[in-house]
Amino acid sequence: MYVWTGPWARAREPTPLLRKLAGDFADQIADLWPAPHGPFLLAEASRRHLVCVGLSLDGPAPARLVEMLDGPLKAAIRAVLPAAPEGLARALGRLGEEAWAAADYRLLLDLLADPDRRKLLRHAEAITPADVRGLAAIPVAVLRAGGAWLNLDRGQAELLAEAHAVIVRRDGPAAADRAAERWGRTGNLKALFERVADDVVADLPVQPFAGGPTLRPLASKAAMREAAGRFRNCLASDRIAWAAGGDYAYLEWTGGSGAVVELTRDAVYGWRLNEARGRNNDAVPKVDRPALAAALQAMGAHVGRAQWELVNALGAAARPGFRYEPADVLADDLFGY
Repeated sequence: MYVWTGPWARAREPTPLLRKLAGDFADQIADLWPAPHGPFLLAEASRRHLVCVGLSLDGPAPARLVEMLDGPLKAAIRAVLPAAPEGLARALGRLGEEAWAAADYRLLLDLLADPDRRKLLRHAEAITPADVRGLAAIPVAVLRAGGAWLNLDRGQAELLAEAHAVIVRRDGPAAADRAAERWGRTGNLKALFERVADDVVADLPVQPFAGGPTLRPLASKAAMREAAGRFRNCLASDRIAWAAGGDYAYLEWTGGSGAVVELTRDAVYGWRLNEARGRNNDAVPKVDRPALAAALQAMGAHVGRAQWELVNALGAAARPGFRYEPADVLADDLFGY
């Protein structure tokens, strides 16, 4: 088969400049405006973007695309998109010099069709593909609550959307949107993601123990945060998520010098003491330990070796140098060293 390689073929080969400015559309544009592609390259950026929008859609015939470099911009937009979303003409002038991917153009049109997102795009001095991807991921309830200030990058926006979807799955769309409205009213990114993390963690399950004269259950996220402030420990971070999972429970011991008690599920004993610590995560004074252990045992919690610790000891018992450590000696370590 003979392949024509004369001047006509070369004229339809995109120049390096056209490949830079037209990206994925360079070959199609070279067919419309053969090298040196002057009419296209010399057109203002908004016109070039409009041609690319047309090529990214099932839009007008190529001959009509050629006409879009001339005449009023809004008339050219109507030729590409008879039902073009409001704000497209303004947005086209803020997309930069280089063409976007077809999928990003289509996403931009979707955002402009959404009044809440169009409002943000209208005030943007520049719009990038990353901007539209990030904006598309932000839950609309965040935007309606005033979250326009967020200026999230795509990864942050997608993480926010994932958190919103988790709450939708757990509590339903209405509860997720109420949470999103709270997020939109936060004052900075740190406060935003702290608020989101707290909302993603479910409320605590019913505590396994009602407590006792000197043991007060920390039965809510708020109670755990308040105790964390007084005891200056890590209760307000990962421990809240642990408690929400149902395998850990926390109480405050009000006897002696005070302590925060962490209980965990055990396959044999039910609930057992995992650790108890005073303020600043200090060890519970030895003088206080018997009273705290007695209060826990009176409540029904086990103070001693865990099932997994017993299994580990049995596995080591036949090895040379094995030394048996009584359960009461090990239990003392639960209060700190």
